Amino acid sequence: MNSKQATTVLGQLEAALNKADLTRIGKETGFTQRLRTVTPHRLVLAIVGAMACRRVETIADLQRSFHAVAGVGVEYKPFHNQLVKETFPVFMYAVFESLLGQLAGQTLAAVPGHALRGFEDIVIQDGSSFAVHEALKAHFPGRFTTVSPAAVEIHATVSLLQGQALSVSIAPDSQGERDFLPHPEQLRGKLFLADRGYMDLNFCAGVIAAGGSFVIRFARSINPIVVGGTIGDRPLAARKSGGHLRDLATALHGRSADLDVGWVVDGDELPIRLVLSWNKSTKEHMILATNLPREAFDLEAVRALYRLRWQIELLFKEWKSYANLRAFCTRKAPIAEGLIWAALCAALLKRFLAHAAQVVHRAEISTRVTAMSLAHHLPQLLAALLHGRPIRRLLNQLLAFLAGSCKRAHPARDRATGRLASGLRPTYLNARLATCVAKN
Repeated sequence: MNSKQATTVLGQLEAALNKADLTRIGKETGFTQRLRTVTPHRLVLAIVGAMACRRVETIADLQRSFHAVAGVGVEYKPFHNQLVKETFPVFMYAVFESLLGQLAGQTLAAVPGHALRGFEDIVIQDGSSFAVHEALKAHFPGRFTTVSPAAVEIHATVSLLQGQALSVSIAPDSQGERDFLPHPEQLRGKLFLADRGYMDLNFCAGVIAAGGSFVIRFARSINPIVVGGTIGDRPLAARKSGGHLRDLATALHGRSADLDVGWVVDGDELPIRLVLSWNKSTKEHMILATNLPREAFDLEAVRALYRLRWQIELLFKEWKSYANLRAFCTRKAPIAEGLIWAALCAALLKRFLAHAAQVVHRAEISTRVTAMSLAHHLPQLLAALLHGRPIRRLLNQLLAFLAGSCKRAHPARDRATGRLASGLRPTYLNARLATCVAKN
């Protein structure tokens, strides 16, 4: 066990969930006027613990969890009255933002000498939606009014190297995804990955101007001017340059291509590299737009980088399957939104503990298995935090349990074809690699 890292993790956890800060957030958001039975500290640790450790079906489940963790009873009505406050989601969002800042840490890095070392981070953008109670359709109108008249979408900007969200927004499902793209300036020195829902030439131009990089999937309906590149392993014939992409349909069929194309955006020419990856099963191209240089990232490398986008889908699955991120049977918008933020707090805490076990015990930990496995150890830890008892022993026991029971099942496969195939490694392994490179 790395005792220095264990002490760092202990300090992060105690700082993130300390009584003084949670009370301050409660008062600053207007959620708390006077400290009575349902204090901010008790409420956060109780409902986050419940969301993290068991399936929550009703508000009564949260009330019982509050009683068990806090050690003080409260009747259903006064407990419900706290959650129905208009300031409840504001409070829980502020708690989530606080946890995002305090429970952050890099878990992956590119191997020494790899081209990915030139990026500060790899950032992924996507959204995930689910229906809520029909009575909330005025507050959260859905896109599919017949099937799901009320629905929310969670928009997340995620750091692949941290394995955590950088920012999250909750919005009606009817609102456009592109409204939640990060500002191009935030992507300076970073690599951005996104699917077709975020195809936006103005955004691409902004990222290039800001000094960022991107790999974004584009729709097959695009038709830019082709100015160069290769089809298969052959350079594009000079006579085919200057035409539109659709004019190359016959030459492209059955073959991958790496093309230089151009659009006009706000009167200026926007040169972009298009990687067209042929799918033998569907007999269609997957089109990836990027500004990565060919010298460092060939067609196969760009395709492998885009596959990393799948990590955000796995994160959404964890949130929904193991942190109660779903619809609650409530007609009250403050409760519905506040509990979404509580679920996200629970998911963030569980990922932090998985990453902590990885760095403390130098073992490759599965965040999914961790998310499934905290029902017995986490409640004890949160109860100790709530009552001001020392938690070092309990935290060490929890991390040792995760290191022994929640290891990744196929680390060799991860390196060959999985998330590490693009040149990434856990940070503790990179430290060893860097030492070996320096010695040689």
